[in-house]
Amino acid sequence: MMIPEATTAHYKRIQRLQTAALLVGRRAWANVDLANLSVSWDRNLALIIPAIATYQEEAAVSGAGYAAATLAAQGLYEAPQYFVDPGAFAGAASDGRTLEGLLFSPVTKVKALIGKGMPEAKAMKSGRLSLDTMLRTQIADAGRGAAGVDIATRQNTGYIRMLNPPSCPRCSILAGKFYRWNAGFNRHPRCDCVHVASTRSAIEAGASEGLVHDPYEYFHSMSTREQDKLYTVSGAQAIRDGADIYQVVNSSRGMKPGGLITTEGTSRRGAFRASNSGKRRLTPEAIYQQAGGDRAKTLKLLESNGYILPGGQTPGGSITGEREGFGALGRGGTRVGARQAVENARETGVRNPTSRATMTEAERRAFDARQRWDEVRSGRNPYGRGKLTPELAAAVENDYRNAIVLGDTQWKLTARRSMGAK
Repeated sequence: MMIPEATTAHYKRIQRLQTAALLVGRRAWANVDLANLSVSWDRNLALIIPAIATYQEEAAVSGAGYAAATLAAQGLYEAPQYFVDPGAFAGAASDGRTLEGLLFSPVTKVKALIGKGMPEAKAMKSGRLSLDTMLRTQIADAGRGAAGVDIATRQNTGYIRMLNPPSCPRCSILAGKFYRWNAGFNRHPRCDCVHVASTRSAIEAGASEGLVHDPYEYFHSMSTREQDKLYTVSGAQAIRDGADIYQVVNSSRGMKPGGLITTEGTSRRGAFRASNSGKRRLTPEAIYQQAGGDRAKTLKLLESNGYILPGGQTPGGSITGEREGFGALGRGGTRVGARQAVENARETGVRNPTSRATMTEAERRAFDARQRWDEVRSGRNPYGRGKLTPELAAAVENDYRNAIVLGDTQWKLTARRSMGAK
């Protein structure tokens, strides 16, 4: 599976910068005085922040420049309408906090762990691991952020996601997926999947055949034991029996206690379909238990529960919705403000950072979490109706903590639903 040389060089450069940042961070952490945690870490932070900011800028320089060579290698070069300022990605945390504010938090974590009775040495090790993750993330985010802006300035350009094995099940089903310029993919901590700049037309025409990774190819490249370990015994067997890998992996998200029922795909647009309305969707584990070794019965249950789809095992999934429209907020173009924001972004290649219509799902969740928490801190109901109750304030705080403080890009804002706000 060929990845353009410029892309490989960029990701190796990011890894070297991450390693350098880790060394700086660990040396500083080794100098922390356990008897005076906050003051001693503050003193060491002041010494390492300039170095970390420099590594961020170097990562941003690399991120802003590799797409041009990657596209050129595919014969797909698109000139940028604007040039990225790498300095804009240095000296601050990718979640909007100051770098000092983010990197101080490992000390807070150590204090909390010691307060709960954890041995000091173990708590300090946990703090260092937390610092490691933050440093890796900040360097990678600087490179990704600059690359994302650079891609946005190039017309008709996006990304193909490729795996860097070993990969987790969630990443494996996204392999080969094309992302438009405004739809960068989410990553879990230490995810090392690769973004390869390309165009949709290249995929459709087959010009990028060597770039598009098939998740089924990845699945079948593993031994049966490896498949069972990564996808679960029943899940892996379902895929070997012809089930759609996307449905099998996604079913785990809505799994109920006991592991036999899942709510994933049971919505009107889900693979389980409206024709099964009111019926419970079995997990692959439950299906193999019920079938009792009867292959015909197993296949029938896999099909009736939406795991074997009419399109077969198709890389990219037997799904619809790949046509580019006006986004989640556009209602097919009928919402004038959202439509105009999307059209302006397409025309200029630059998203309006304050417009929810051109934000990615993850960006929109973070934006909403911040905005609603600001409203609560001002004593107002962020949903605009009724009195701000302590319960609603607590729910909004929880959303903010998960989406912003903990940086959980998959977190779905729950305050409105949990409090019944309208």
